[in-house]
Amino acid sequence: MNLPQIFNPRTEVYALFVASSLGLLGWIGVFCLICAAVALWIITPSVERSNFTDLREIDAMNRHWVQLRDPKSGGAHTQRDTIAGFIDALPPASAVPDFLASLQRRADEAAVQIDRTEYRIQPVVGYAAQRYRLSFPAHVDYPHLRTWLEALLHDYPSLALEELSLHREVDGGEELDAHIGLSFLVREVK
Repeated sequence: MNLPQIFNPRTEVYALFVASSLGLLGWIGVFCLICAAVALWIITPSVERSNFTDLREIDAMNRHWVQLRDPKSGGAHTQRDTIAGFIDALPPASAVPDFLASLQRRADEAAVQIDRTEYRIQPVVGYAAQRYRLSFPAHVDYPHLRTWLEALLHDYPSLALEELSLHREVDGGEELDAHIGLSFLVREVK
């Protein structure tokens, strides 16, 4: 059996002619094309994996959105069930004294001066929950105030910052007069 020759004298002459006619810029172009092909071959699998992951996340969000819009589809919870679950996750009302003590202790540690605090208790109508609204003036510099508030909001998920107003008495001074309003949600223990 005689295999066909890939390189015969005629193809060798033609290949040499094409190679010599490319010149320096032509060879640079060929090299760039080869590099681009290799890069595409290397990058394509990771991009496809990333796209697949993104498509799965979008599909999950779409299913969740459909369940939120139509609670009857897919056994989704009703709004009342979702709120009841949220309220069950709140700290009990008995945690309020510990929260207030922690708030004051952390204020002292962060150099936040609180002169007085006004408290109001509001029931959350239709649910076994209460909102403790705290309102107080504070004297502190901005970095300490921000650190203190961030730590409180991070450590107490049922705490909400409702009001924050800042006033500086002296231009260029570091000390701020702040008025802070917080809400602390708790569940009623029956």
